[in-house]
Amino acid sequence: MPTAQIEAQAKVNLFLRILGREASGYHQLETLFQRISLADQIVVRTDVAGQSLECSGADVGPVEQNLAWRAALAFRAAAGWPNSFAIEVTKNIPVGGGLGGGSADAGAVLRAFNALAPSKLSDEHLFGVARTLGADVPFLASTAPTALGIVRGDVIVACPPPPIRDLILLVPPFAISSADAFGWYAAAHADAPRKQSRMTSLRSGIAPARIYAGRTAIAEQPYSWREIAALAGNDLQDVAVERHPEIARAIAVLRAAGSPFVQMTGSGSTIFGVFPNRPTGGVIAIPEGFTALHAQTLTKVADIAVS
Repeated sequence: MPTAQIEAQAKVNLFLRILGREASGYHQLETLFQRISLADQIVVRTDVAGQSLECSGADVGPVEQNLAWRAALAFRAAAGWPNSFAIEVTKNIPVGGGLGGGSADAGAVLRAFNALAPSKLSDEHLFGVARTLGADVPFLASTAPTALGIVRGDVIVACPPPPIRDLILLVPPFAISSADAFGWYAAAHADAPRKQSRMTSLRSGIAPARIYAGRTAIAEQPYSWREIAALAGNDLQDVAVERHPEIARAIAVLRAAGSPFVQMTGSGSTIFGVFPNRPTGGVIAIPEGFTALHAQTLTKVADIAVS
């Protein structure tokens, strides 16, 4: 039977700026997505009996709410294929940690189905399907290791990846839902004026060149870590710390360990520190209840193995 195997790689947000809230209630934002080596394992088979999803490694709730399952149904609705499938997900990415675990699974399933499909969807069509599943899914369904996310974060502009760096992730014993984090932010900034975007477009030839903070996003030269650190910040971090002071302690621990760049990823709750080299054992005093994970930033997205 046709089979596709793929790593569903997690992401961190190297910065996240909320510009304002739409009348619909959604927030417009600007973020820099970066894929990392922490990944779930996905196996997709077609030409099987029925439709199934099996998950191991974490409790991810009802099947019908699982993003990998929803991605499979969305792809079938868009492509008219496959009639039957079996998906196996081995979870390694913490759930509800701001690392895009469910979105990574959805993006990987979309890519895997497209690799197996007799008539492939165009990138534009595939990203259109991805956008119906969540704001992080278009990036995680792409082949970009690094990208700017604009509008709601679901319109992506690929960037050359920065040099590989080691990350230490501190995962707390609690999750934060995106709805809660954005709700806290909205309540705290109800009367705040809309922020000015750092993104401009300059038309060059056929396609517009995206310019962010004085640098061309689509360019031969990647952002340096010094430039990224200057842009760093997560507008959701302060409201998360107000509800969970433990996050501030985790930030302090990573700074004390020598990381020049520490912040919360996404809507939380995971904190990451960027290091030029992997810290040696005993350097980091892991806060009580937290789990420490090592990962690296990536310069290439995982290939799909088809058999």
